[in-house]
Amino acid sequence: MRAPSQAWLAGMLLLGCATQSVAGDGFELSGNLRSIPLIADSSRLGLDNEDERTEAIQTLLRLIAEGRLDDDLTYEAHLVQSHTWRSGDLAAGDRRTDTALRYRALDATWDWWQDDRQSADLWLDRLQVRWRLPAADITVGRQAITFGKAYFWNPLDIFLPFDPNQFDRDYKAGVDAVRLDVHLGDFSGITAVGTWGREIGPDGRFVSGDRLWDASWYGSALLGRWFTSVRGWDVAIQGGKIYGGYQMGAGVTGELGLLELRAEGAYLWALDGDRPLPAPLTGELIEDHGSLVVGSGRLFPSSLLIEVEHFINGAGDPDDLDKALLRLRTGAALHLGRHVTGALAGYDFTPLLRGQLAVLYSWSDESFQVQPLVSLSLSDNADLLFGFNLNQGTRPVTTPSGLELRSEFGSRPDVLFSEFKFYF
Repeated sequence: MRAPSQAWLAGMLLLGCATQSVAGDGFELSGNLRSIPLIADSSRLGLDNEDERTEAIQTLLRLIAEGRLDDDLTYEAHLVQSHTWRSGDLAAGDRRTDTALRYRALDATWDWWQDDRQSADLWLDRLQVRWRLPAADITVGRQAITFGKAYFWNPLDIFLPFDPNQFDRDYKAGVDAVRLDVHLGDFSGITAVGTWGREIGPDGRFVSGDRLWDASWYGSALLGRWFTSVRGWDVAIQGGKIYGGYQMGAGVTGELGLLELRAEGAYLWALDGDRPLPAPLTGELIEDHGSLVVGSGRLFPSSLLIEVEHFINGAGDPDDLDKALLRLRTGAALHLGRHVTGALAGYDFTPLLRGQLAVLYSWSDESFQVQPLVSLSLSDNADLLFGFNLNQGTRPVTTPSGLELRSEFGSRPDVLFSEFKFYF
């Protein structure tokens, strides 16, 4: 359980922004409440586990403070309180690890309540100040940074990207960074980002332990990005130090006739060092690898949306799925296999009711996942989502040395979920 002083720090930072705004202009306090009940069913896996079916409910309260300190200086702060109930033992279940805290040097999180079935966490998700200059913007603090324009996978979006299974993408988690945006034209510019972060070990925990503030060169980033528009095509090139190594990549997005086309790729050169996988696995946690995504889509006048992408995952290892799973859990890979295709279809049945169907298929082991989703607008301030993730593939087997994976999606439980969102 983290120290209470960290929660007090997060609360005082948000309160300080609100207090300071009294002397500023345009202060706004808003937020939202989300409740996500779900059922995870692993009976199909045949593991003879007592907890084949797990129910859970997570509730998230997000408070957002925004304001202007003067004509050129603005701020934004997000404080999030969560409560999670689980039918199974939390200590043996999916407790949050520090993997989700990449590029965060300040651990402004307080796990202030936990027992066998429930936990409550308070954390500072964003706290940024932006200085607007005639030819550039400078943003300092915990902020959300998004690069790339693909839907399922973004090799260039290294700062806590969304998971392909993530159905709620309203808020991206923030990272501790300094960002400089230089404007070269209406569609051209240069972005430089420096982030602080600490190293995460194979067990998903900070290598340096649980500290309020800590950073390492291995876990930090110093990245440059140039983007422009060439004959209607958006082009971006980026490179520099990222978590665990050095990256160089590029992306392009445009239209050819009625189709939107996009491609995005990157290569990572891992930092030298002795960071082996735990026995009996062999190799390094992060190794040199490339990744590439190509895709196409179209939005029809009827509101029908079609998106298709193929992902070449150099960090995957279809010959050793256990090794790939550890890399996936620590953020060193996005999938277990080498080749994955994603397809999505969405349609507005009425102005208030939208349906969506996504499918992920792993060519490496011929497993797949189906993701139906329905969203209903209840009012101007409330939405209701309902969906499930169904998985199919060769299920894992139990061996004398432990559980052995045989396919990516065949090793996952089926999940039924809903979400109620209320904005204020």
